[in-house]
Amino acid sequence: MLQEDIDGDKRITIDDVGQKKFEVTQINGTKHTIEGNYFLSNLLQELALTIREGNSDSATITLHHIYEKPSQRISRLICEVYWCSLTRTMDKEGLKKVMLDDKVLQDFIYIYVPFNDKVAYEYYTLLSKELTQVKVRILPKNISPEFVLSINEESGLLALALYKKNKSIKGQPFVVPGGRFNEMYGWDSYFESVGLLIDKKFDLVKGMIENFEYQINHYGKILNANRSYYLTRTQPPFYSSMIKEYIEATNFNLSWLTDKLSTAIEEYENVWMVLGKRLTSNGLNRYFAEGIGYVVETEEGHFKELMEQYAEKFQMSLLEFETNYKNRQLDIPELDEYFTHDRSLRESGHDTSNRFVNQCAHLNTVDLNALLYKYEMDFAQMIKTYFDGNFTNNKNKTYSSKYWLNLAEERKKQMNTFLWDKTKGMYFDY
Repeated sequence: MLQEDIDGDKRITIDDVGQKKFEVTQINGTKHTIEGNYFLSNLLQELALTIREGNSDSATITLHHIYEKPSQRISRLICEVYWCSLTRTMDKEGLKKVMLDDKVLQDFIYIYVPFNDKVAYEYYTLLSKELTQVKVRILPKNISPEFVLSINEESGLLALALYKKNKSIKGQPFVVPGGRFNEMYGWDSYFESVGLLIDKKFDLVKGMIENFEYQINHYGKILNANRSYYLTRTQPPFYSSMIKEYIEATNFNLSWLTDKLSTAIEEYENVWMVLGKRLTSNGLNRYFAEGIGYVVETEEGHFKELMEQYAEKFQMSLLEFETNYKNRQLDIPELDEYFTHDRSLRESGHDTSNRFVNQCAHLNTVDLNALLYKYEMDFAQMIKTYFDGNFTNNKNKTYSSKYWLNLAEERKKQMNTFLWDKTKGMYFDY
């Protein structure tokens, strides 16, 4: 660094005018010169990784890692290093990392536990005596938008799946979409699982499937993420794809698949196919995130232009208006509707996109209906392949493969009726 980082920015780049080479001694005693920005940067990264592992005095590094092609190097590091650094759990060890989260503004963190999960409540209550920064709250049996609004000032993390291992309790692992995150996201988890399956990280994929099942069973949906202000919000449906691709890549237990397929069907029926919610009268679906008032997770100033218009209308300062509106001291139905659309936009995963601003909850979107068509086709295929064409779920209800094929065909028909534009040769939101 002293030799090559001429501008002192802790990096070696083309802006530095150092020697661009560094001599190292090989194990056999011969000298070897590493030359060029990219290869010197690889050397520095290998040293940094070694120090992070606790080896601060000496290191043996293969020259193969120094001279790796960029695509091969990043692929290897993802597999060997980055998956691990992006893995989180909602147990004692995992919470130590989570409590460093910059989204937590106070000196402690709330853990919200489902009403009917006594094991989790006892675990976190006991844990809070050791980790005094943890405060445990139990959720009501029925979670309403009004309740979610009431805890916005005391937001926290939602419990995820726990399991017993050698008489101790562990959290099912999940992978976050980036190092600054500590919560498990919806559709991000599916796309992460695609890479995890390629890298044969089967336990991580299974852990995220278990966490999805837990969310459906205890929160009624796969959450946007496991934070309290997301309790009324789901994400694009990829659960069937996740299950299907996992079982195609691994040896699985049929009873395990029965459980997961049961919860996937439950999500389909209770989250997406409730008329007046996310199902519309034409048989197609929309994103519809229930909630009341301001969207609290946005960065400061995100809605400044919009809120300034209303502050002027009510002859208040921006701060006064925002405070009164957030506290529900002002009744403004059209602004409430704007935030319903904004929540739904975030539920769609397209946050933020002008395509959906102030209209998302009114749209049968192409992507959502295509994904639900895939759910129906996936259910049909898995039932045919693994259950001889007839599947009985955990509540003793039977579904045939043909039943799901018929639903898929009907959705396809409705999509072609309402979403297809023959003149432009494209599907459009309706």
